[in-house]
Amino acid sequence: MVVLLTNIENMKTDHKNINPVDMWKAILGQIELELSPMVYKSMISRTKGVSMENKTLEVSCEDDFIRKNLEKKYSDIVKRALVNIYGDEVKVKFFVSRKTIQAKKETNELGPLFTQQRNISEIQEEKRAKSNLNSKLTFEHYVLGKNNNLAYAIATAISEKPGELYNPVFIYSKVGLGKTHLIQAIGNKIIETKPGMRVVYTTGETFTNELIETIQSGKGGGRYTANQFREKFRKADVLLIDDIQFIIGRESTQEEFFHTFNTLYMAGKQIVITSDRPPKDFNSLEERITSRFSSGIVADIQTPDMEMRAAILRSKRDEEKDSVSNEVINYIAEKVESNIRELEGAYLQAITYAKATGNELTVDLAAQALGGTVKEKVQKNVNVNEILKAVCLYYSVKSQDVKGKKRTKDLVIPRQVAMYLMKEITGMPLVSIGDFLGGRDHTTVMHGIGKIQEEVAETGKITQDVVNVKQILFNN
Repeated sequence: MVVLLTNIENMKTDHKNINPVDMWKAILGQIELELSPMVYKSMISRTKGVSMENKTLEVSCEDDFIRKNLEKKYSDIVKRALVNIYGDEVKVKFFVSRKTIQAKKETNELGPLFTQQRNISEIQEEKRAKSNLNSKLTFEHYVLGKNNNLAYAIATAISEKPGELYNPVFIYSKVGLGKTHLIQAIGNKIIETKPGMRVVYTTGETFTNELIETIQSGKGGGRYTANQFREKFRKADVLLIDDIQFIIGRESTQEEFFHTFNTLYMAGKQIVITSDRPPKDFNSLEERITSRFSSGIVADIQTPDMEMRAAILRSKRDEEKDSVSNEVINYIAEKVESNIRELEGAYLQAITYAKATGNELTVDLAAQALGGTVKEKVQKNVNVNEILKAVCLYYSVKSQDVKGKKRTKDLVIPRQVAMYLMKEITGMPLVSIGDFLGGRDHTTVMHGIGKIQEEVAETGKITQDVVNVKQILFNN
């Protein structure tokens, strides 16, 4: 497949005298800004620019799975990057190297012992990326306590025998108490121990958005056909749907979900659902659906007590090898009672503040660092306009540029931070955030939020920026 490009005004590079390897490396640098590190490393980075003929850059892929994803799922990202750097004259063509095909053929001819020599972790990362799973959300990193022991026991049991013990499984709790971690841990465990099973993880919001695109396809737009959509979900061995409450009030989504649920359930496939409320509280959801939820096993996750919160922070400290005293941990655990997400955010905020000021993290310094977080709870609710204004003030950029189409680094980061804060603070749907920020697709917003989340979780580089923007937002 050849990806065609459209005109976009930008600074162009004379591509005629550039090595194809370097050309593609430059494009990869742009693509990396839009994708999660996991997806980029496991798929996109495993490609190479090979030749440049007739204004077409030929790119070699390791296998057909990567080629198809670049042509379909990531084609828009490739287009933007290519146009930004080289203009609209260049096309790109993806192919699987004949050498790769021959090597796989020769390996297969050697027998099953050799076919399994491929790095298992690479295969698992590919499956995780395809299933939309975060490799860090595992049972090993899940802190067990009396607030979540039932849900944990059920989750570990079904990961060992999917579809055989409890089905469906419905887990509910308030926001930020570890539902997503637990449901993804199920998927990650099954991928590790049962590689032949197809795991699909999605959210209620994503399920809805993809269905909308399917409907649009029938009208000449969108990227899914009805068959593609149904095949994606109904051929799963394990279906994990997070935050199912997003389908409330959406009749078409409920209808499609009902039939998907029935298809999988009758086939003995494992279904796991999470929500912010129990099935009996879904007043505006069709009874036939809520009855399905209640037909299996229902478990809740309670708000962790002080001891549990402290245990979570100590676990995080040990995992990250941070030098944080138990006194500081206990202080943060006492101050942040709402949910685990805010608890871990406060912990990271305190550490970042100490590093930024060059001081040892004491209880007093933690109190200073968390001042903004405490004020956040009592101050007025803010809207997306105020968030964008705060982001623009901090980064010294214009709101029209953040909403615009330019993809320079000085705009990409503020734009992604704005997406992240809008979702975190307002809970606005991805589609609405995309519309507000210049009519962007919900998948672009998802990538942007994911990028900031991973930066915060893995490196902490962007954390101080987020903290500073919040201080502008809530302290003014």
